[in-house]
Amino acid sequence: MRDDPAKGLTAIKEPVAWKDVHAAWTDPSMWGLYFVGLVAYIPATPVQSYLTLTLKRLGFSTFNSNMLTIPSAVLQIITMLSLAFSSDYFNERAFHAFFGEFWIMPLLVAMLTLPDGGRDWGRFSLVTLISGYPYFHPIISSWLSENTFDVKKRAITAATYNVIVQIGSLIGSQIYRSWDSPYYKHGNAVLLAICVLSLASILVQRQVLMYLNRKKERQWQMMSAEEKAAYQSDAEARGNEGNKRLDFRFVY
Repeated sequence: MRDDPAKGLTAIKEPVAWKDVHAAWTDPSMWGLYFVGLVAYIPATPVQSYLTLTLKRLGFSTFNSNMLTIPSAVLQIITMLSLAFSSDYFNERAFHAFFGEFWIMPLLVAMLTLPDGGRDWGRFSLVTLISGYPYFHPIISSWLSENTFDVKKRAITAATYNVIVQIGSLIGSQIYRSWDSPYYKHGNAVLLAICVLSLASILVQRQVLMYLNRKKERQWQMMSAEEKAAYQSDAEARGNEGNKRLDFRFVY
Protein backbone atom coordinates (compact mmCIF):
# COMPACT_ATOMS: atom_id res chain seq x y z
CA MET A 1 0.00 0.00 0.00
CA ARG A 2 2.90 2.37 0.70
CA ASP A 3 4.44 1.64 -2.70
CA ASP A 4 1.13 1.83 -4.56
CA PRO A 5 -1.63 3.89 -2.86
CA ALA A 6 -3.92 3.24 -5.84
CA LYS A 7 -4.54 -0.26 -4.49
CA GLY A 8 -6.65 1.25 -1.74
CA LEU A 9 -9.08 2.73 -4.24
CA THR A 10 -10.48 -0.61 -5.47
CA ALA A 11 -12.35 -3.14 -3.34
CA ILE A 12 -11.08 -6.73 -3.51
CA LYS A 13 -14.35 -8.05 -4.97
CA GLU A 14 -15.15 -5.01 -7.10
CA PRO A 15 -15.80 -6.27 -10.66
CA VAL A 16 -14.37 -4.78 -13.82
CA ALA A 17 -17.02 -2.88 -15.80
CA TRP A 18 -17.09 -1.99 -19.48
CA LYS A 19 -16.14 1.60 -18.61
CA ASP A 20 -12.90 0.25 -17.14
CA VAL A 21 -12.16 -1.69 -20.34
CA HIS A 22 -13.01 1.39 -22.40
CA ALA A 23 -10.73 3.55 -20.26
CA ALA A 24 -7.84 1.11 -20.68
CA TRP A 25 -8.25 0.77 -24.44
CA THR A 26 -8.72 4.50 -25.12
CA ASP A 27 -5.77 5.70 -23.04
CA PRO A 28 -3.28 7.21 -25.54
CA SER A 29 -0.39 6.74 -23.11
CA MET A 30 -0.80 2.96 -23.53
CA TRP A 31 -1.14 2.76 -27.30
CA GLY A 32 2.57 2.97 -27.96
CA LEU A 33 3.30 0.14 -25.54
CA TYR A 34 0.63 -2.00 -27.18
CA PHE A 35 2.28 -1.42 -30.55
CA VAL A 36 5.69 -2.22 -29.10
CA GLY A 37 4.26 -5.49 -27.80
CA LEU A 38 2.97 -6.29 -31.27
CA VAL A 39 6.19 -5.75 -33.23
CA ALA A 40 9.15 -5.79 -30.82
CA TYR A 41 9.47 -9.55 -30.37
CA ILE A 42 8.86 -10.52 -34.00
CA PRO A 43 12.52 -10.18 -35.15
CA ALA A 44 13.67 -12.99 -32.84
CA THR A 45 10.56 -15.18 -33.03
CA PRO A 46 11.24 -17.08 -36.29
CA VAL A 47 14.94 -17.41 -35.49
CA GLN A 48 14.11 -19.04 -32.15
CA SER A 49 11.27 -21.15 -33.58
CA TYR A 50 13.35 -22.46 -36.47
CA LEU A 51 16.58 -22.84 -34.50
CA THR A 52 16.77 -26.65 -34.47
CA LEU A 53 15.45 -26.88 -38.04
CA THR A 54 18.01 -24.33 -39.24
CA LEU A 55 20.81 -26.21 -37.52
CA LYS A 56 19.72 -29.50 -39.09
CA ARG A 57 19.63 -27.90 -42.52
CA LEU A 58 23.16 -26.65 -41.93
CA GLY A 59 24.26 -30.25 -41.55
CA PHE A 60 24.09 -30.91 -37.81
CA SER A 61 22.50 -34.13 -36.56
CA THR A 62 19.23 -34.14 -34.62
CA PHE A 63 21.05 -34.73 -31.32
CA ASN A 64 23.65 -32.04 -31.99
CA SER A 65 20.98 -29.59 -33.11
CA ASN A 66 19.08 -30.07 -29.84
CA MET A 67 22.26 -29.71 -27.79
CA LEU A 68 23.24 -26.57 -29.67
CA THR A 69 20.07 -24.82 -28.50
CA ILE A 70 21.32 -24.84 -24.90
CA PRO A 71 23.81 -21.93 -25.25
CA SER A 72 21.10 -19.57 -26.55
CA ALA A 73 18.77 -20.46 -23.66
CA VAL A 74 21.51 -19.89 -21.08
CA LEU A 75 22.53 -16.63 -22.78
CA GLN A 76 18.96 -15.32 -22.73
CA ILE A 77 18.57 -16.08 -19.03
CA ILE A 78 21.73 -14.11 -18.27
CA THR A 79 20.96 -11.16 -20.54
CA MET A 80 17.31 -10.91 -19.48
CA LEU A 81 18.12 -10.88 -15.77
CA SER A 82 20.97 -8.41 -16.28
CA LEU A 83 18.77 -6.05 -18.29
CA ALA A 84 15.95 -6.26 -15.73
CA PHE A 85 18.34 -5.58 -12.85
CA SER A 86 19.83 -2.60 -14.67
CA SER A 87 16.38 -1.21 -15.48
CA ASP A 88 15.35 -1.45 -11.84
CA TYR A 89 18.63 0.01 -10.61
CA PHE A 90 18.53 3.05 -12.90
CA ASN A 91 14.70 3.29 -12.80
CA GLU A 92 14.61 3.55 -16.59
CA ARG A 93 12.51 1.62 -19.11
CA ALA A 94 12.70 2.99 -22.66
CA PHE A 95 16.44 2.82 -23.31
CA HIS A 96 16.71 -0.63 -21.74
CA ALA A 97 13.97 -1.93 -24.05
CA PHE A 98 15.73 -0.12 -26.91
CA PHE A 99 18.98 -1.91 -26.07
CA GLY A 100 17.25 -5.28 -25.99
CA GLU A 101 15.83 -4.67 -29.47
CA PHE A 102 19.00 -3.08 -30.85
CA TRP A 103 20.95 -6.21 -29.86
CA ILE A 104 19.26 -8.04 -32.74
CA MET A 105 19.75 -5.51 -35.55
CA PRO A 106 23.49 -5.93 -36.35
CA LEU A 107 23.12 -9.70 -36.10
CA LEU A 108 20.35 -9.68 -38.71
CA VAL A 109 22.55 -7.51 -40.93
CA ALA A 110 25.32 -10.08 -40.56
CA MET A 111 22.89 -12.89 -41.44
CA LEU A 112 21.93 -11.01 -44.59
CA THR A 113 25.48 -10.23 -45.69
CA LEU A 114 26.99 -13.65 -44.90
CA PRO A 115 27.60 -15.46 -48.23
CA ASP A 116 25.66 -18.63 -48.93
CA GLY A 117 27.34 -21.99 -48.38
CA GLY A 118 29.66 -23.11 -45.57
CA ARG A 119 30.47 -21.04 -42.49
CA ASP A 120 28.26 -23.31 -40.37
CA TRP A 121 29.78 -22.29 -37.05
CA GLY A 122 29.55 -18.63 -37.99
CA ARG A 123 25.84 -19.03 -38.74
CA PHE A 124 25.39 -20.97 -35.53
CA SER A 125 27.00 -18.10 -33.57
CA LEU A 126 24.72 -15.51 -35.16
CA VAL A 127 21.58 -17.58 -34.62
CA THR A 128 22.58 -18.25 -31.01
CA LEU A 129 23.18 -14.56 -30.29
CA ILE A 130 19.84 -13.59 -31.83
CA SER A 131 17.97 -16.29 -29.90
CA GLY A 132 19.73 -15.28 -26.68
CA TYR A 133 18.91 -11.58 -26.97
CA PRO A 134 17.98 -9.66 -23.79
CA TYR A 135 14.28 -10.47 -23.57
CA PHE A 136 12.68 -7.21 -22.41
CA HIS A 137 9.08 -8.40 -22.14
CA PRO A 138 9.21 -8.09 -18.30
CA ILE A 139 10.40 -4.48 -18.64
CA ILE A 140 7.54 -3.52 -20.96
CA SER A 141 5.08 -5.26 -18.63
CA SER A 142 6.36 -3.30 -15.64
CA TRP A 143 6.33 -0.12 -17.75
CA LEU A 144 2.63 -0.68 -18.41
CA SER A 145 1.96 -1.44 -14.77
CA GLU A 146 3.68 1.71 -13.50
CA ASN A 147 1.88 4.01 -15.91
CA THR A 148 -1.70 2.80 -15.37
CA PHE A 149 -2.09 3.86 -11.69
CA ASP A 150 -5.50 2.21 -11.30
CA VAL A 151 -5.60 -1.46 -10.24
CA LYS A 152 -8.46 -2.50 -12.53
CA LYS A 153 -6.97 -0.63 -15.46
CA ARG A 154 -3.63 -2.30 -14.77
CA ALA A 155 -5.17 -5.76 -15.02
CA ILE A 156 -6.93 -4.90 -18.29
CA THR A 157 -3.88 -3.30 -19.90
CA ALA A 158 -1.67 -6.22 -18.87
CA ALA A 159 -4.10 -8.74 -20.35
CA THR A 160 -4.49 -6.67 -23.53
CA TYR A 161 -0.74 -6.34 -23.89
CA ASN A 162 -0.17 -10.08 -23.46
CA VAL A 163 -2.81 -10.92 -26.08
CA ILE A 164 -1.16 -8.47 -28.49
CA VAL A 165 2.23 -10.08 -27.83
CA GLN A 166 0.76 -13.47 -28.76
CA ILE A 167 -0.62 -11.97 -31.98
CA GLY A 168 2.88 -10.70 -32.72
CA SER A 169 4.26 -14.21 -32.13
CA LEU A 170 1.73 -15.58 -34.61
CA ILE A 171 2.85 -13.02 -37.18
CA GLY A 172 6.50 -13.82 -36.52
CA SER A 173 5.97 -17.53 -37.06
CA GLN A 174 4.76 -16.85 -40.62
CA ILE A 175 7.75 -14.84 -41.86
CA TYR A 176 10.13 -17.70 -42.67
CA ARG A 177 8.88 -19.56 -45.75
CA SER A 178 9.98 -22.92 -47.17
CA TRP A 179 11.01 -21.40 -50.53
CA ASP A 180 13.40 -19.07 -48.68
CA SER A 181 15.31 -21.83 -46.86
CA PRO A 182 17.93 -22.60 -45.70
CA TYR A 183 19.31 -19.06 -45.33
CA TYR A 184 16.00 -17.12 -45.25
CA LYS A 185 17.48 -14.00 -46.81
CA HIS A 186 14.09 -12.53 -47.68
CA GLY A 187 12.71 -13.40 -44.24
CA ASN A 188 15.69 -11.84 -42.47
CA ALA A 189 15.27 -8.65 -44.53
CA VAL A 190 11.67 -8.45 -43.31
CA LEU A 191 12.82 -9.04 -39.73
CA LEU A 192 15.41 -6.26 -40.06
CA ALA A 193 12.74 -3.82 -41.24
CA ILE A 194 10.47 -4.76 -38.32
CA CYS A 195 13.42 -4.38 -35.94
CA VAL A 196 13.99 -0.80 -37.13
CA LEU A 197 10.25 -0.11 -36.75
CA SER A 198 10.36 -1.47 -33.20
CA LEU A 199 13.30 0.75 -32.25
CA ALA A 200 11.50 3.79 -33.61
CA SER A 201 8.27 2.91 -31.77
CA ILE A 202 10.09 2.64 -28.44
CA LEU A 203 11.65 6.08 -28.88
CA VAL A 204 8.33 7.59 -30.00
CA GLN A 205 6.58 6.15 -26.94
CA ARG A 206 9.21 7.72 -24.70
CA GLN A 207 8.73 11.11 -26.35
CA VAL A 208 4.95 10.85 -26.04
CA LEU A 209 5.20 10.18 -22.30
CA MET A 210 7.65 13.06 -21.89
CA TYR A 211 5.22 15.35 -23.73
CA LEU A 212 2.30 14.26 -21.51
CA ASN A 213 4.40 14.90 -18.40
CA ARG A 214 5.36 18.38 -19.60
CA LYS A 215 1.72 19.14 -20.39
CA LYS A 216 0.67 18.07 -16.88
CA GLU A 217 3.50 20.02 -15.30
CA ARG A 218 2.43 23.26 -17.02
CA GLN A 219 -1.14 22.83 -15.78
CA TRP A 220 0.08 21.90 -12.31
CA GLN A 221 2.31 24.96 -11.99
CA MET A 222 -0.58 27.25 -12.91
CA MET A 223 -2.46 26.13 -9.77
CA SER A 224 -2.05 27.82 -6.40
CA ALA A 225 -0.87 25.95 -3.31
CA GLU A 226 -4.45 25.83 -1.99
CA GLU A 227 -5.75 24.45 -5.28
CA LYS A 228 -3.04 21.79 -5.30
CA ALA A 229 -3.87 20.72 -1.76
CA ALA A 230 -7.60 20.52 -2.53
CA TYR A 231 -6.87 18.61 -5.72
CA GLN A 232 -4.69 16.03 -3.94
CA SER A 233 -7.18 15.56 -1.08
CA ASP A 234 -10.00 14.61 -3.44
CA ALA A 235 -9.75 10.82 -3.16
CA GLU A 236 -12.79 10.16 -5.35
CA ALA A 237 -11.39 12.18 -8.24
CA ARG A 238 -8.04 10.50 -7.74
CA GLY A 239 -9.66 7.13 -8.29
CA ASN A 240 -11.71 8.23 -11.28
CA GLU A 241 -8.94 10.04 -13.15
CA GLY A 242 -6.15 7.52 -12.59
CA ASN A 243 -3.07 8.30 -14.63
CA LYS A 244 -4.76 11.40 -16.07
CA ARG A 245 -4.34 13.20 -12.75
CA LEU A 246 -2.18 16.31 -12.89
CA ASP A 247 -0.04 15.14 -9.97
CA PHE A 248 0.75 11.79 -11.64
CA ARG A 249 3.88 11.50 -13.75
CA PHE A 250 4.49 8.81 -16.34
CA VAL A 251 7.58 6.65 -16.04
CA TYR A 252 9.81 6.26 -19.06
